[in-house]
Amino acid sequence: MDPVSAMAAASAAFGAIKKGMQVGRDIESMASDLSRWMGALSDLDMLEKESKNPPLFKKLFAGKSVEQEAIETFAAKEKAEQQRRELQLWIGLTLGKSKWDSLVKMEGQIRKQRQETLYRQRQRRRKFVEIVAWILVTCVGSGVLLGFVMFLKSAANAASIPEYVDCRLKGCELIDGQRVCIYHGPNNTVDSVWLGLNEFFPREIKCKYDPKNEKPATMRETFDAIKKSRK
Repeated sequence: MDPVSAMAAASAAFGAIKKGMQVGRDIESMASDLSRWMGALSDLDMLEKESKNPPLFKKLFAGKSVEQEAIETFAAKEKAEQQRRELQLWIGLTLGKSKWDSLVKMEGQIRKQRQETLYRQRQRRRKFVEIVAWILVTCVGSGVLLGFVMFLKSAANAASIPEYVDCRLKGCELIDGQRVCIYHGPNNTVDSVWLGLNEFFPREIKCKYDPKNEKPATMRETFDAIKKSRK
């Protein structure tokens, strides 16, 4: 339901009423057209109330802007009021004020009936959609926030991982006329240094951080592997 459709329905019913008046039909025979016209006017009143307090999801996701719909509703209400004044004038002049008062009473009953049926159902659907929209917005917002937090955590972890660590001497052995020294660092980091026989071998060096899940091989296994690779 939108103001353009409601106004179209009101204009169609009003056109039928005017045509009936021109050919001398009585009010009772035009009850169906009058009911449709009054129902459309009631819908416009309801749309006007909604336009003054649009739900958040409508502001965010509606294809038509809230301001545009409010303008359309206002224009339709003005046209509907013009129809009402024209009908009231004709009935007052031809049938008397009491007949108009009867129609106003009939209109009140129609509005009450639509409020208890159509509008109540519409309000329930609107509230349901609003709740779903809030849930979606919350889920999306939570997902974005979680992703951002994970990104920050990942960046912090990456920044906290050192490129080089302190490695301590575990042992040295002469291999092919050179001194080979093995150094161990944090998280099973292992490095080897080849030195000349007369070169100084430090007790601690900076190793490139290379963490491993398994413990490094023993000194004997390491040196045997180095010798084997030299053959």
